[in-house]
Amino acid sequence: MGTFRRFNGWLTKGTMRLEGLRRGLTCVLLLSAAAACTRYEYVPDITPIPARPIIDATAEFHHIYPAPPLVSGKESFGLTGPDTKQVPPQVLTDQVEEELFQAFDEAGVFSKVTRFNHRPDFILTGRINGLHEHYRPKIWTKVPNIGSYVEMVVDFLGMKTHISSGEADLTVFLLTRSGEIVGKYRGKSSFKEDFNPTGEVPPGARLNHALTEAVQQIQEKILQDAHLRTIASR
Repeated sequence: MGTFRRFNGWLTKGTMRLEGLRRGLTCVLLLSAAAACTRYEYVPDITPIPARPIIDATAEFHHIYPAPPLVSGKESFGLTGPDTKQVPPQVLTDQVEEELFQAFDEAGVFSKVTRFNHRPDFILTGRINGLHEHYRPKIWTKVPNIGSYVEMVVDFLGMKTHISSGEADLTVFLLTRSGEIVGKYRGKSSFKEDFNPTGEVPPGARLNHALTEAVQQIQEKILQDAHLRTIASR
């Protein structure tokens, strides 16, 4: 009888251990699946800044187009790096176009910016020459058996574990309604930054900052174009 009780106790403990192991493995798998499902998706966001003095004219905003290397995949377009989700080129182009339209409308570069007008003073169109951010941990953080020491090294030496680099490069064309080119205005902003992730500046935020800077450069060039103002005053 004592032997049976000992055997039954051992069997019960073994079953409990197996159950605990099963639950532990389930938790690990669930956590791994959740981590695998985490993807950063880039969404363009331009912060408009009021432009002065306003050009007294109506501008009809047409489509913008990505440069061929962005469409073919020869050059990166959007956000790349670990745990990032690629956005199709046309979808990303449409998003940038809408942001650019809103930025011109809210900044007040022209007295009126619209998608359609029967007799606009000017036509706005453009090209995306480059728009990308490569967000990634530094190579040394991936060295085997160093993971448990990363936090200690970062705290002690003040080292940065991640790096992000990229650029925003746009060209806006301004045409008369008959199709004659009035001006070509380019804005470009690049960045390369070492940092420790805090959640305050997520992947894509640095690219949006560069995109905003590029658009502001374009708007300033348009506002400073004396030839354009002469045409607008006729």
